[in-house]
Amino acid sequence: MRKLKHLLEYLGLLLLVQIAAAVPRRTLLAFGAGLGRFTFSILRIRRRVALENLQHAFPEMPRAELQAIARNNYENFGRMMMEYFRLPKLSAQELDQLVRFRDSGHEQLWQQALAEGRGAICMTGHFGNWEYLGAMVARRFPMVFLYQAQNNPYADQLIRRTRQQMHMASIPRGSAMKGILKALREKKFVAILADQDAGQSGIFVGFLGRPASTARGPAAFVLRSGAPILFVVAIRQADGTHVIESDCLRFDDLAATLSDEEKIREITTRWSKVLEDYIRRYPDHWFWMHRRWKTQPHSLETQPSTARAVSPEA
Repeated sequence: MRKLKHLLEYLGLLLLVQIAAAVPRRTLLAFGAGLGRFTFSILRIRRRVALENLQHAFPEMPRAELQAIARNNYENFGRMMMEYFRLPKLSAQELDQLVRFRDSGHEQLWQQALAEGRGAICMTGHFGNWEYLGAMVARRFPMVFLYQAQNNPYADQLIRRTRQQMHMASIPRGSAMKGILKALREKKFVAILADQDAGQSGIFVGFLGRPASTARGPAAFVLRSGAPILFVVAIRQADGTHVIESDCLRFDDLAATLSDEEKIREITTRWSKVLEDYIRRYPDHWFWMHRRWKTQPHSLETQPSTARAVSPEA
């Protein structure tokens, strides 16, 4: 039964791929937004998760505004998904027209990191169109991408094939430490999405007003390699294009007296703050439907929530 379910999901994805390749871009974006609105209307549980997360992050915001952000968020993810399905059909010239650096200063951060010869940890979140972002920078810089296999093997094969067509080399999470350190020694940039709940193995840092279990990996890679973190996001524009903004985080100022655990916490706190700042500037760009704060410190797990109830009804 599971194999049949996976196969049906895969066939649905193939249908969307065919639609994405056949229709004009404006139609594609409108279809994606409509798909997002439809998903928002029927997935009541995920809608509630998104609204509760927004309420915790923006407790002063009126309910109607929270609902509008959540709805726009689903529309943006619908657009992003359809753009992703179209990605293999884009020429290099078309991709350059759709995705660009905000200005020369944001691109210069990448050029400087490349010139230093230590590689870089290129971090982003499930924010904006991270797939277009990855495809664009992979054309200009030596990149490898940390990859988490999908539960559906057919969908996983489709995603891998798409990334291979875009020359986006991948490192499986199962061999992450060895593969990432090797790539950094080769002066490559390693792309990581690390904004999801990390379970009990994560480190708790403040994020959008609450303790969040956050992956230790990026900070550990920094400590092992001395590489900086390039934090990067793609911002959707009104005309449907995307602009890239970048921040370079260096950690030479960490006190030598700190333990490795304290250094990992400080590094993780710093890059989490950069992501939080982007989310607060562009709240409809982030992955609010994810249960980001599912894992809590044991001292907080039994405490009642202080956020006001937000109706899931749109």
